[in-house]
Amino acid sequence: MFTIHDSKILAYQVDFEKLHIEIKAVDEKGNKAKLLFVDVFAYYFEDQLPGSILFDITEGDIKDFAEDHKELLKKSKDYGWPMDYRNVKELTDHIKKKGYTYYIVEASYGLNGWILARGMRKEECISY
Repeated sequence: MFTIHDSKILAYQVDFEKLHIEIKAVDEKGNKAKLLFVDVFAYYFEDQLPGSILFDITEGDIKDFAEDHKELLKKSKDYGWPMDYRNVKELTDHIKKKGYTYYIVEASYGLNGWILARGMRKEECISY
């Protein structure tokens, strides 16, 4: 059975047309899985390094999202990212109304960030 903790990210792909993100990973026991985020609204990754190791993927509170990423949102607002909005309340109301979940991608090493999506599922794989 695949476990996220201490799994190594092999690859990730963002599909803008289908609005999903797929992360391929292998855990310490060699179990492989695809972590699929569906109906993605916005995401942000940093420290993308070969050999990135996941610590965990958790669900955060939408009310914390705007505070957690205040500087990024302020810097990107005038560019229409993640959407055109007047104030943070309008953005968080939209996120809640559309049913997005705030997924926090935590790393022990390398790639970390967050994803706003309507769902996440894990698909165990024998091979890719």
